[in-house]
Amino acid sequence: FDAVCSNSQHLTLMEIRTQDFIAGVLMITLGVIGFLANALIFFVLHKSFRASTFSAFSVLCCSRSLSNCGTLLCFVLYSGPVTLLGYPYGPPILGLKFGHFTTLTYKSVVYVQLAIAFNRFIATFFTFKYPNICHRKGTFILLGCVWFITGLHCVPEFLPGCGYTYFYNNLAWNFINTSCSELLGGPILYYPSYTVFLGSIVLNGVLFIKLSYHTLIHSKEMGGQSRERHRKNVRCFVQSFLQELLYIFEMAFLQIMKPTDRFMEFVCYSLLWECTHIDRHHLSTGYAGATASLLEFREKE
Repeated sequence: FDAVCSNSQHLTLMEIRTQDFIAGVLMITLGVIGFLANALIFFVLHKSFRASTFSAFSVLCCSRSLSNCGTLLCFVLYSGPVTLLGYPYGPPILGLKFGHFTTLTYKSVVYVQLAIAFNRFIATFFTFKYPNICHRKGTFILLGCVWFITGLHCVPEFLPGCGYTYFYNNLAWNFINTSCSELLGGPILYYPSYTVFLGSIVLNGVLFIKLSYHTLIHSKEMGGQSRERHRKNVRCFVQSFLQELLYIFEMAFLQIMKPTDRFMEFVCYSLLWECTHIDRHHLSTGYAGATASLLEFREKE
């Protein structure tokens, strides 16, 4: 507590422990909710493409759901308990390993988001060639590339003097204070991520133009089922686009905000990050009617 009080001299011990309790309960509760939601999505999507024809979109969304589960587990198993206890449990290497794992799963979500946008782009503009491009083998090659690039992006964090962990004093996940980590937390993290996000936005923007044109020109010619399917595609595109903006807002927020208050550091560097991994699962059910109906059925149960 001496280290905490030195950073927040105006806080009493009771106020510090109150912050710890609020932050710890929020991290664990939201982490469990998000983990269960993403696990449900994974189960439903996995069951849907095993029971019917192969779906590249479902496979990519399954990968994203697994990555979200991995990130949220780090909040449930490490940062939440550490905050409630008031000190890190286990050796320091344990916190670094949780940090390595959560950055790996986070960056995999970044790259799989681009793969999902690419998959949707191919399905829209190359409809007849889509089965030959995004078949089972092609999809797993694409997914393998996603994880290979993710691994390359994470290699620098395993170098001596580098690392990412949870700091109880600040209630925040961050890189350890070394010159190596300053580089990791700056250009190496943000430049590739922004490039990927912008690539996804470009693909989704082209898709939006296509959908808008199709709506304006052919909406009156569509039958009832075609019109409903088109509306669903537009709605899912909007959700996807908002998710991309949420990614960029999250990263820009982390760069711009320099909070000095301990609880605001928790909000900026832990809570915001966790929340963005909780609310990303809804898009996974939008494109396949069978998947959506399966999810609705299970939610009613």
